[in-house]
Amino acid sequence: MGRSSTLHCEVQLLDDQSTIFDLDKNAKGQVLFDKVCEKIEVSEKDYFGLRYIDEKDGQYNWLDPLRPIKKQLKHEPYHFYFAVKFYPPNPTALVEDITRYLMVLQLREDLLKGRLQCSVPIQALLGSFVVQAEVGDYDPEEHGDGAGYLSEFKFCPRQPDEMLQKVHQFHTKHRGMMPEDAELQYLDNARKLPLYGIDLHQAADAEGQPVIIGVSAWGIHIFHNNRLINKFVWPKIVKIAFKKKKFTLTIRAASESDYYAAVVLSFKLGSLRATKRLWKVGVEHHSFFRLSQADLPPKDVAFIKLGSKFRYSGRTQHQARHSQEILRNSRDFERVSSKRFSSKVLDGNRRTEDIPEVPFKEEEEKTDDEEKKDEEKTIEKTEPGEAPVATVEG
Repeated sequence: MGRSSTLHCEVQLLDDQSTIFDLDKNAKGQVLFDKVCEKIEVSEKDYFGLRYIDEKDGQYNWLDPLRPIKKQLKHEPYHFYFAVKFYPPNPTALVEDITRYLMVLQLREDLLKGRLQCSVPIQALLGSFVVQAEVGDYDPEEHGDGAGYLSEFKFCPRQPDEMLQKVHQFHTKHRGMMPEDAELQYLDNARKLPLYGIDLHQAADAEGQPVIIGVSAWGIHIFHNNRLINKFVWPKIVKIAFKKKKFTLTIRAASESDYYAAVVLSFKLGSLRATKRLWKVGVEHHSFFRLSQADLPPKDVAFIKLGSKFRYSGRTQHQARHSQEILRNSRDFERVSSKRFSSKVLDGNRRTEDIPEVPFKEEEEKTDDEEKKDEEKTIEKTEPGEAPVATVEG
């Protein structure tokens, strides 16, 4: 009797520790998420979520906080992964050390799993900040000559022999840098990577050519033959919709004579589940990064038809930034050892979905002025109360 009235939920955290939570059998997703955030003492929780493996296709779904857990996972075991759901454009602006540390752990996992890629020099620079945060200043008497003290560190899936030597060279230059400052530097460099914060989905375009559709804080990205061929920022997107396996993207045309002129792009995914998953990710990213609050729009807004029961229910980034709940005082926490972290990630303890292949392409580094202009065109020009763009036709 007691067993049937309780849900035993195992949650794997970003440091690869697992915790069991016993909940009422009718508990909704929000209850579990709140308990996880309470345990790890993170206040800036809006950037995170809980994922689980879809038993139908083996891909990740995000736990819906408004629905009962047992309605989303039909069978035991109830196993979840705590992860970053929304990658902020500027993660260095996060308030708490613990939040930035969790972001670093997620990005390290993304690099180890191949979800995020970069050149060897950049990978070595990032690795040097990890080493500085974990072992402190390089000391020849303690660490010896050369890179031998880094032998147990793993920074990427196929780590070239010369990489540790490059990490060592960078590490020697970080003398006096505190762990929290090293993590700030890690985030500041990682956020500039081409695939940072982009959620990738396999699809085909109207001609049947394979493409990868990416969703991010900035908008929707289209990749073909491992190259970015289109990037549609949220202010230019009028509507995203799906019907069965078809995903449609309505873009405001660049027409000075007709402001309401639009272009509709169609894509086909492998299944209805995959299409709806992409659509939901799009709805949530648009709501989180573009809206001032995640309320339903007024009924008299003509171009919005919310035909699905799903809607984003959490706080937006605008609300999170202005929240008075965030604790601005730092607290002590233990950083996981790189040996344990990398070995468990690569051994598959934190399972990864099949990752669409978009190999890293070296790009020219943008100047600070160019980066500022990009942010102004996409994120900073958000109009408070901008309407959601999502619709569903089937």
